[in-house]
Amino acid sequence: MSASRLRFLGTGDSEAIDFWNTNLLLEAGERRLLIDCGYTIKYALRDAGLAIPDIEAILITHTHADHVYGLERFGVETRYRYGTRVRLYAEPDVLPALWHETLKGGMGHSSDGKNRLEDFFEVVPIAEHAIEFAGHRLRTFPTIHTGGMATYGVEIDDRVIFTADSKPLPWIAQDRSARAILHDCSLQADNPVHATLDELIAAYPPEVRSRVLAIHYGDDLEAHRATIERELGGVAEQGGSLAL
Repeated sequence: MSASRLRFLGTGDSEAIDFWNTNLLLEAGERRLLIDCGYTIKYALRDAGLAIPDIEAILITHTHADHVYGLERFGVETRYRYGTRVRLYAEPDVLPALWHETLKGGMGHSSDGKNRLEDFFEVVPIAEHAIEFAGHRLRTFPTIHTGGMATYGVEIDDRVIFTADSKPLPWIAQDRSARAILHDCSLQADNPVHATLDELIAAYPPEVRSRVLAIHYGDDLEAHRATIERELGGVAEQGGSLAL
């Protein structure tokens, strides 16, 4: 298998201007899978030297705009410009809201008439919380985020934990592996649905925090960088990557 990496296409929170939406790219040779697809995805792909036709598949963790609003652009361009459908992975309890509460308003009708999600994507519900892609295993796990919404994070090859949007997770506090942890890290003093920097410091022991890279942060990153680098493993820098 060719050398693989997990690229940080974007690392910002939903309000960030200096950073694109927190969306990742699993890259295995010429095969590429997006993890989330927010509204800044075309800018992020451009900065990475890529474009929509370079993406084979997308995995969605939950239906907030900075994680899914790029799907409308993907679906429309692949269908009408390229004549293809990108494979779309999501947990079964994410899919109904993804179409009926999120995308249908803009994609439900077109010049072809009435549409379904399947008219734009090759929809693949995630079975038993895991998929295989280009020799890599991705396993989903539930997160603590917005009440009443199905939300997930992703483990990759038992080497990387990506929480996506989440408060601190008790099982991560007990994790004694060598896995890197890309953890939601709000820089606000208080946030009801995202882990704050203070919460990460309080929730996780030093041996776990040393593996945590802060992601999904705001434009005030530099004001908090010294604390992040002292208390955590560092910052997931936009444009950076982890080898897989």
